[in-house]
Amino acid sequence: PAVPVGRRLLFLLLFSLSCWRTCGAFLPIPTSKTPAVRTLLEALTSLDIVDSKVDLGTGVSAQVLSRNPPKQTSQPPIVFIHGSFHAAWCWTEKYFDYFVSLGYPVAALSLRGTGGTYAGDGVKKVKVGEHAQDLRAFLQLLPDFVSTSAKPILVAHSFGGLAVMKHLELHPEEADNLSGIATMCSVPPSGNGKLTMRFLRRSLVQSYKITVGFAMKECLTDAELCRDLFFGGPKDVLEDGSVDDHGVSDEDIARYQGNFERDTDATIDLFDLSRNLSSKSAVDGRAPGLQNFPPCLVMGATDDFMVDREALEETAVYFGCQAPMLVDSPHDVMLGNKWKNGASALHDWIQTNRSGKPS
Repeated sequence: PAVPVGRRLLFLLLFSLSCWRTCGAFLPIPTSKTPAVRTLLEALTSLDIVDSKVDLGTGVSAQVLSRNPPKQTSQPPIVFIHGSFHAAWCWTEKYFDYFVSLGYPVAALSLRGTGGTYAGDGVKKVKVGEHAQDLRAFLQLLPDFVSTSAKPILVAHSFGGLAVMKHLELHPEEADNLSGIATMCSVPPSGNGKLTMRFLRRSLVQSYKITVGFAMKECLTDAELCRDLFFGGPKDVLEDGSVDDHGVSDEDIARYQGNFERDTDATIDLFDLSRNLSSKSAVDGRAPGLQNFPPCLVMGATDDFMVDREALEETAVYFGCQAPMLVDSPHDVMLGNKWKNGASALHDWIQTNRSGKPS
């Protein structure tokens, strides 16, 4: 099996020190008590992402990916929740490095039905309430994965937003245990029904691509469709003849498609979802218990193929936000060459709310 980069570097460092001692160098030999060496050791060991399996007590053994900054931090932990066709891995490629470098402990849960969190023998559909139960159970275990006892910030992408909404709908008291909630390109509280009808009226082609891409899973094998849905569209040939692939190479697409196939072992039960939409418990479009929610952010992407402005505005009302924040990005805000637009906007929002300034 592959050895994590941090461990390889740590091995090389210890091997070098051992050789230094064996060769009888006359210079003082650094020890773990030497501040510079201790700092280097901490930095090297923190390079590893910890891949854990945890029994949530809800009938599944869940995959949790986590990483902590090398030093004690005053930043709150961030818990990332992925959307359909994805799993915890999608946050590790860009966002883990970025937020850990800023001092945030990070953790990402692979929801039930993905390759990392098996839904059970013969199970092909997962209810949104089950995702909410798993999320709640994981949050209770979060101190086992992060290096701070501060209240976490939930960050949810696409269909992951519905799991957060359902979690707080079923357990509104849990809002007191959070320091912030951010949704990114989230499916709105009314689900994807109205969203789909709007696209059907606007563009038959776009509606067709969304339908076959998800319902028929064509994006698992069609690279161009995969680019359209998640990564900002087809590659562009520039005036100088170079190709702009939006930071997602053909090799990346093939790798992501493999991940998508693995992580659609069981998909969201849309019939159950239609009967249990969070919008049905909303009061004037707002979440029940909204007055007890921590600061909330609703973020959308200017080049989102699947979540439109109306959906973002509906979600903003639900979470009591004045308006959604838009960043220059396709639907998958955490991947591709525009990933930092969403990440930096999220970091700025966190810091603004921690400083007590109005959002």
